[in-house]
Amino acid sequence: MAKKIILTVLSFALVFYLLSQFDARDVFRVVADFPPGYMFGGFALFILGHLVRALRIRVLLGGVVPARGLFRVIALQTAAVGFLPFRAGEFSLMYLLKSEYGVEYARGAAVLVLAKAFDFLIVVSLFLVSSGILPIVPGIYRDILPWAGALFFAVVAALFFMGRSREIYRMLPAFFREGPLADNRFMEMVKKVFEGVEVIRSKKTLAGALGTSLVLWVFLYGSNFLVIKGVGLDLSVMEMVFLVTSMSLFANLPIHSPGGFGTTESFWTIVLVAMGVSKEMSIATGFGSHLVTIAYSLVFMLYGAGLFWKAGAGRAEPGAGGGGES
Repeated sequence: MAKKIILTVLSFALVFYLLSQFDARDVFRVVADFPPGYMFGGFALFILGHLVRALRIRVLLGGVVPARGLFRVIALQTAAVGFLPFRAGEFSLMYLLKSEYGVEYARGAAVLVLAKAFDFLIVVSLFLVSSGILPIVPGIYRDILPWAGALFFAVVAALFFMGRSREIYRMLPAFFREGPLADNRFMEMVKKVFEGVEVIRSKKTLAGALGTSLVLWVFLYGSNFLVIKGVGLDLSVMEMVFLVTSMSLFANLPIHSPGGFGTTESFWTIVLVAMGVSKEMSIATGFGSHLVTIAYSLVFMLYGAGLFWKAGAGRAEPGAGGGGES
């Protein structure tokens, strides 16, 4: 609770500070001048990206859950991620899969870990490429390149060992696998997580998950590129890749305020100023782009909530599931 209060206070303080650094009316001008074509094009790519995200979860679940149902799950999870602090919304996927389709929490956790691992590999790859190509990159980024590379290989190794979880479980000491310890709730959860991540033993599943991840990020990067162009930033493709990649990595840190207000704009400004964009333009476009992406998430969230409500109403109708009059 104390951390939430601290982050909320920090959010207000950062927003107030940033708005004091320029004419706040510039934010409204940025949003008002946003080309409708870029607005709707960015939203279309945003939706397509999350549709592919739902397909990836279906692949990781072995195809046992319909893609349409997973799309509405993703809609609500996206909203939860955007509005809850500390990235707590990520774990809503486990709850939604359990409540709607009876997927065990442990298996949902395995799917979440695998999905985040694939996302991390793609984003870090683009970060390494863009950082290496661009001539002007903040010094701190150069310093963390070796760490990013090490994390990349660590995640690759983790995926490899996940695919061999059955063998790893057999290597655990006997007192973990047999006797009183093996029968407790924790070890049952461990076994279920091992079973969940074993889906990537299948080359077909691994290829499907990696392929959908690549397509997913093509759509999401395309959506972000249109938002960047829409707010009036004149950046090259590689500069946009670096900006979006930096923001994607930052978004996964558990330091966000509710809605990301203040923290997102601050990091956006730091990156753009380092790339040579004026401070005023950086702050104005930071708020403008954030408002647009928040609008995307809100529409997506309402769509998902509407689908859940419709599904719930259908189950509650008299006669649904064979319980009505004959």
